[in-house]
Amino acid sequence: MYVVLLNYTAAQSDLDAWLVDHYDWVTQHYDAGDFIAAGHRGHMAGGVVIARAMPRGRLDAILALDPLVLHKMARYEVIEFQALRTIPELAKYADPLAPATGE
Repeated sequence: MYVVLLNYTAAQSDLDAWLVDHYDWVTQHYDAGDFIAAGHRGHMAGGVVIARAMPRGRLDAILALDPLVLHKMARYEVIEFQALRTIPELAKYADPLAPATGE
C-alpha cells in the first residue's frame, strides 16, 4: 500500500486551470480501484492519496499522468508501507504477513 503526497509547485491561480482535469483523473483511479482515499492537505499545500498495493512501476505510471504533473504544477512523494492491521472495513486492503525466516 502507498501513502502518496501531492506537493503543489505552482501558484493557486495557475493550478485552478487544471483542477477539474485532476479531479477527473482521481475519479478514474477510484473507479479502477487504484485509490482507496484522497483529500486535500492543509491550506492548499497539496493532497494525499492512499493507493492500494500494486507494483511500484504501475503506481509511478499512474501518477505521471496526473494533469497537475503533466503541466508541472505538482510533484509526488511516494511512501510505501505494509498495511498489516486495518479496521474491519479495510481488511481486504491489508497485506498478508510474510512467514518468518529461520535465520
